[in-house]
Amino acid sequence: MSRPNRYQLAFLKWRRRQSNNRIMPFMLSVVVGLIVGLSAILIKTIIFYIEQYAVYFAPKLLYFLLPLVGFLLVTFINRTIFSKTAYFGGARHVIEAIESHSSIIRLRLIYSKFITTGLTIGFGGSSGVEAAIISSGAAVGSNVGRFLGLGYRLRTLLIGCGVAAGISAVYNAPMGGFIFALETILPEFTPTLLIPLLVAAAAGKILFEFIMGEHLRFQVPLTDFAYEQIPLVVLLGVLGWLMSNYLLKTYSYCALAFSKIKSAYLRALVGGVALGSIIFLLPPMYGEGYVSINALLNNEERSLFVNSPLAVLPNTVWFNLFFFFLITMVKPISTGICVNSGGEGGYFAPSIITGGLLGFLFYKVAVLAFPFYSLNPATFMFLGMASVFACIMNAPVTAIFLVAEITQSYQLFVPLMLVCAVSYFLKYYVENLRKSVVQPTGQSKALRVDRILLNQLSIKQLVEEDNEPVMEKDSFRDVVESFSKSNKDVQQVLDERGVLQGIITLNDLRQRLGDTSTYDTVTARDLMHPPEAVVEIDETAAEVLDKFDAYKLWSLPVVRKGKFKGFISKSRLLTQYRKELTRVNRFF
Repeated sequence: MSRPNRYQLAFLKWRRRQSNNRIMPFMLSVVVGLIVGLSAILIKTIIFYIEQYAVYFAPKLLYFLLPLVGFLLVTFINRTIFSKTAYFGGARHVIEAIESHSSIIRLRLIYSKFITTGLTIGFGGSSGVEAAIISSGAAVGSNVGRFLGLGYRLRTLLIGCGVAAGISAVYNAPMGGFIFALETILPEFTPTLLIPLLVAAAAGKILFEFIMGEHLRFQVPLTDFAYEQIPLVVLLGVLGWLMSNYLLKTYSYCALAFSKIKSAYLRALVGGVALGSIIFLLPPMYGEGYVSINALLNNEERSLFVNSPLAVLPNTVWFNLFFFFLITMVKPISTGICVNSGGEGGYFAPSIITGGLLGFLFYKVAVLAFPFYSLNPATFMFLGMASVFACIMNAPVTAIFLVAEITQSYQLFVPLMLVCAVSYFLKYYVENLRKSVVQPTGQSKALRVDRILLNQLSIKQLVEEDNEPVMEKDSFRDVVESFSKSNKDVQQVLDERGVLQGIITLNDLRQRLGDTSTYDTVTARDLMHPPEAVVEIDETAAEVLDKFDAYKLWSLPVVRKGKFKGFISKSRLLTQYRKELTRVNRFF
């Protein structure tokens, strides 16, 4: 283990001087929130300037070539400069790092995704910036914790703070970021999480707003919601669930299709040409899509037809319905192509954009079907955003608060709750309650809690040391005497350097105990056999418990670089796990 640096020593001295450690997470959450706020400013600036200069230098008729340029650049960078972090893709890999990699995330992820995502979206890629800010925020939290020599619990807390601050800054939605971190990234809510996450979310938003100015994704006046429209809200919730299924299947199909192309540059070429062709036909598919949503909110429908070959067709009600149906169904295809062929980004923003387009299409149909209703398009666009986002991100509570904050539509809380309840219930029913559905493995919230609790246990503290090892040259008599002094049914066999050579169990001795003539001729080398499994002292408790279950053993030898350190028993591990499980604040 490396010695702490001078900054870690100074931090540890400060920590010891505190009467308690409650102030430390609070202070660190401010630091993480401010750093992530700066990161959010950086990525927004990168995207803005790349988009401005890309569009400026490209003639309008050549816009459809820009995604190809972006994909090729990103592919080159990911295969050369950022090859070790290219696989990392946002919330899913952040959760994996918490569960399986002791909350350790590479330092380079603080900035690498900014560049690749900035190039993707700046050149017209149809994805979202949130995957980059989630990766960066989590990397900031993890590496601040590592730099200060913090343990697994506080590193995990700071990862949550980084994610909350990133979403808060990018969307001007502190409550949305706070709840997203709780609902998606961290295992469950505890009182000790409340203040650090809130402070980090607030710090990220304040710094971003101080430097970049106040910004709202969508701002449009809303009329009061009439409760006789509730049947329409329920129907939109059902459609939001169906749309989320379509999105997920489309993404899966695109991933499968592009995985068959082995060359990364050929994938980028095919994906760039495919997305460029879509943009040529449907210009609203260029970039994230917020421009199109704002145009619809401001009654500028015809602006979506600009530069499209379809603009020459007759401007009729039915053609307009067909056009909006087309862009609603094509948006997931554009995102699937972008993310799986060479671009970077996530599905966070595309789910919001697709939901908004669905809501607008639903509004257009509802106006024709129910002319006696006084309907507001913005209301149904915001409800569509929430219903699709809730299902795609498995975060219904986040959907309610996030949409309310980014749209300033707090008067829609009740219909937002209703539409998310309908869409997410249908998703949950199909995936978890129907007996005919095979349950997915590795996705249970309870399983995540189990893995994280196990990760909080230290194998070093659970090792049972043995000061009287058996050496290779020891006789059978020495081995029997060693067992008589031990309360274990297994003994390690070491060489002169302390390296584990094998183990001897009581079962290995029973057949020979009656033959006393071999007590001085048979050695430990003759009796030993290789252990079925060995535990490295730096392994996580979750990995160790998996070995116990896989080999159906109750004791395993622990080594460090081959040198024996002791045994770990399954009973001791489970006892410590139970203590952790019943602790009042079992997380952080």
